[in-house]
Amino acid sequence: MNGKKRFASSLLLVLFLIPIFSLVPTAQTPKHIVMYQQYLSRLMITRSGITYDYSYTVYNTTNEQQSTISYTLFHYIVETGNLQAYTGNIVVTVSPFSVTITSQIPQLARVLLIEPNVIKEVVWAGFLNTTGTISGLAYFNSSAELILQFLNGSSFANVTLTISHKNSQYTLSESLPLVKVTLQKTSEASFTLTVSSATPERYQKFQFESQGVQAEAPYNVTVAYYNGTYVPAMIWEGEGQGSLSLPSLQAERNVEFSAIEFFGINGSIVAYVENAFSSSYLSHQGFIFNVTLNQVESHIRVVINEGVPYAEAKTMSMVNINGNIALVGITNNGVESTANVNFYHPVYIVYPASLVYVNVSDSGEYVIIYPNSSYVSVSVVTPQFVGVSNVTIGGKSYTAQVVNVSGSGYIMFNVSLLHNESFAVFKQSANGIVQLNPKDYFVYQGKVVVVDDPSTTYYVVYGYTNASSGVISSYIIPFIIVGIIVVLVVVGAVLLLLKRK
Repeated sequence: MNGKKRFASSLLLVLFLIPIFSLVPTAQTPKHIVMYQQYLSRLMITRSGITYDYSYTVYNTTNEQQSTISYTLFHYIVETGNLQAYTGNIVVTVSPFSVTITSQIPQLARVLLIEPNVIKEVVWAGFLNTTGTISGLAYFNSSAELILQFLNGSSFANVTLTISHKNSQYTLSESLPLVKVTLQKTSEASFTLTVSSATPERYQKFQFESQGVQAEAPYNVTVAYYNGTYVPAMIWEGEGQGSLSLPSLQAERNVEFSAIEFFGINGSIVAYVENAFSSSYLSHQGFIFNVTLNQVESHIRVVINEGVPYAEAKTMSMVNINGNIALVGITNNGVESTANVNFYHPVYIVYPASLVYVNVSDSGEYVIIYPNSSYVSVSVVTPQFVGVSNVTIGGKSYTAQVVNVSGSGYIMFNVSLLHNESFAVFKQSANGIVQLNPKDYFVYQGKVVVVDDPSTTYYVVYGYTNASSGVISSYIIPFIIVGIIVVLVVVGAVLLLLKRK
C-alpha cells in the first residue's frame, strides 16, 4: 500500500471513530489525597558500645505538589542487661493502607512488610519499651510477611506473621527471650527531605533514584488489590545493589523501588502507590576498629484520586493491542482497564459479550470480550456500496438500505440513518435473510453502527417493529403455518369432546 492510500485509510478510520469516542463522558478532575511516610532504623555495634538511631516523618495532605518536608533523627546509646523471658499477646489489625500493632512484649523497634515482586517497606521504626500500640502506612496486594523486630541487645529477635485481606485482625500469643535494653538519648538532629511528585507514564519504563542509587524499573500488567476489590493495575519494579567482600570487610547495600497504579472505569487512575526500600549491612573486623551496622530505610507515598469510579469486575481479559498487553475488566458499571477505554457497548455475537475500544499509547483497537475472558478483534470497514431499495420480509414490503461490505473475522461499519423511525438490521445468508440481534446495532449521531461476524450484504429495514431474531426465509414459513394448523386442530378436538359431554 502506498503512502497516499495509507493516509486515506487512516483518515477514514479516524473520521469513523470520532463520534464513537464521544460516547464516553469526560471525567471531572478528581481531588487528590496524599499520604506519605518515611522511616529509618539503624543499629550499630562498635568496640565502644551499641548505638541505635531512628527517624520518621508522616503527613497527609491534599497538595500532591508538596516537595520539602522535615524530620528528626534520634540517636541513642543502648545499655544491655540480663536475658529475660517475655510472654504476651500481639494483636495485628489490617485495614486499607494501614497496619496497627498492639504488643504486650516490649522492645519493639521495627516492623517490616515484605511481599515478593510487589513491595518491601518499613511500616514503623522507633522503640516501644512497654505495652503499647503503633501503626503505619502500608500496602500489600495479596498476602505478605509482617516481620516484627524486637531489639535484643546487639541484634534483633523476629516474630513473623503472614497477613492477607481475608482477615482484618490477627492475635499471637508469644513467649520471647530478650536481652533487656535501656536506651539513653544523646542527641537529635533535624533534616529536610525532598519528595518528588513524579509518577510513571503508562506503558513506559520508569527511571527512579533512591539513596543516591539510580535504576530503571520495567512495568508489569496485572490486577492489584484496592480498597476491597481487585482492579486492573500496572506495577513498576526496579532494584539496585552493591556488595564488597574482603577478608576483614563485608558490605552489602540493596535499594528496591516499586510503584503501583490502579485503574478504574474507562481506564481512569484511581490511586497510586510508590515505595522505595533500602537495606545496608556493614561488618569490619580489624586491629584498629570493629564495626557492625544494620540499617533499613523506606518511604511510601499514596495518592488517592477521590471520586474516580471503580468496581468489582465480572470478567478480566488480557488483550494484545499492537504488542502491548492491556488488562480489561467488565463490570456492572462499565469497563476498567490499564489502557484508555474510549467506547463500550454490550453485544450478542454467538454469546452475550462486550464491544470495547481499547487505546494503548495512541494505538487503539476494537475487541469483543466474552464472559469466559476470551476475546476477538474487530475490524472497522467502510461499506463498498450503500443503496436504497424495497425488501420483502414475511410477505410485507419495507424500505431498506442495502449495504455491501467486504471483510473477514468480526467487522464494524456504519451508515447514515435514512428515516427517523423504528428499524431492524438483517443480513443475507445461505438460508435467507437473517435478522441481527438488536444489541449488535445501534444509532449514534444520525448513524447506524453495526458489528457482526460478516456477511456480504446487509439490509437496514425501516418500519420493521418485530424485535425477534432468526432466519426469515421461504422454507421456514410452511413450518410455521403447519404448527398453527396443528394447534387449531388440537383446540378444535378438545372443544368437540367438551361439547359431547
